[in-house]
Amino acid sequence: MKLKKFTSALLFSLSSLGLTSLSAQVIAQPNVYKFDTTKTAELRARDGLPNFFKKLHAGEDVKVGYIGGSITNGGLWRAKSLDWLRSEYPKANITQVNAAIGGTGPDYGAARIGDHLLEHNPDMVFIEYRVNNGGVYQGRAFEGLIPQIWEKNPNAEICIVYTIAHWMIDDISKGNQAQAGKPIEAVANHYGIPSIEFGLEVVKLLKEDKLVFKKGDSSAEGKIIFSKDGVHPIEAGHDIYRDVLVRSLKNLDGHGVAGKNIIPAPSKENIFSKASMVPVSEAKFSTNWQRVALTGVDINADLTDENRGGKAIFEQAMKTTKVGESFTFQWQGFLLGLTAVLEGKGDVVVEVTTDGGKPKLVDLKSRKGHRQEKYKFLAEVADGKHTTTVKLVKLAPNKTLQVGQFLVVAD
Repeated sequence: MKLKKFTSALLFSLSSLGLTSLSAQVIAQPNVYKFDTTKTAELRARDGLPNFFKKLHAGEDVKVGYIGGSITNGGLWRAKSLDWLRSEYPKANITQVNAAIGGTGPDYGAARIGDHLLEHNPDMVFIEYRVNNGGVYQGRAFEGLIPQIWEKNPNAEICIVYTIAHWMIDDISKGNQAQAGKPIEAVANHYGIPSIEFGLEVVKLLKEDKLVFKKGDSSAEGKIIFSKDGVHPIEAGHDIYRDVLVRSLKNLDGHGVAGKNIIPAPSKENIFSKASMVPVSEAKFSTNWQRVALTGVDINADLTDENRGGKAIFEQAMKTTKVGESFTFQWQGFLLGLTAVLEGKGDVVVEVTTDGGKPKLVDLKSRKGHRQEKYKFLAEVADGKHTTTVKLVKLAPNKTLQVGQFLVVAD
């Protein structure tokens, strides 16, 4: 959040009371936003993006960062928005950092944002997480992104963008915020961050019978086909996203006062502002484990294109195919997560024991019911030092237990 100045009238009043030393000083207080989090709007400007536009107008080097899910990772709205920025501000040298990974949410994002995005010191960060369970952990995960960005660079600007999926159509067509977006809007209010709703324009065109949301839903003759699956837009859908973003950015240009962003006290306890990734090599493994030879493009080497393959999820990884093998990891915090290969239900089951407590069975199953290179958070515990042992207790034929870096969230 940024600060707003008191009016000159108040300064004059203070001076008239004999507080003349104050009259020459800047007296400020935080901006307070109380937008209805149950409703949505195409643009809520809040504190704006003044540092971003200041650098654009000055023709400086500007690095734009993106974090979110597959709609941003491989989505054309990202590329199209960059094309527009470069044409609108030709004197600026605009580059990008794409830290979005498909199928991941803000819980994982908060743990990896430092390594995958902030390491490259972006001037502007677009966050897209509503479709990928943006409200996970009641918004605590999403909120944890914001202090991390401003601790790294207090002058960096942040903008939240809301993409739409088929299960949100009814809410957004009524002007309501989708369920996962409500805690995100609360974060936006608390930190003064602009939010842009892409979905309102989509449902407007849908109501006007100018758009088919999912190919095959109805006759597409003379209409825009938005998507093939009800979630991921095809190019025409990304054109809509780009157009909404462009007109919102035009409205934001000139809004707000440039300066360092101030990190307020958290809006709730145990936000994910101290989330991080810890190398898998920090754990002690039993005998029958092997290092995994990873393939794909390293996310830290790929700043412009799609992030796919094992190297997008895993920095290092270990694997075993023997039931009974285990590893032990000492950590400090209140929440531990694993990056892992997730399989179908019951294919890979581990027994988790923390601090010598009662063992708990954890099914490393994917939401889609088939193999995915993803992550799994365990149950929350009291904040502090912990020792966790993970033991493989069930493994289906031709399957492998594969784990990578740990996700540690501390208070």
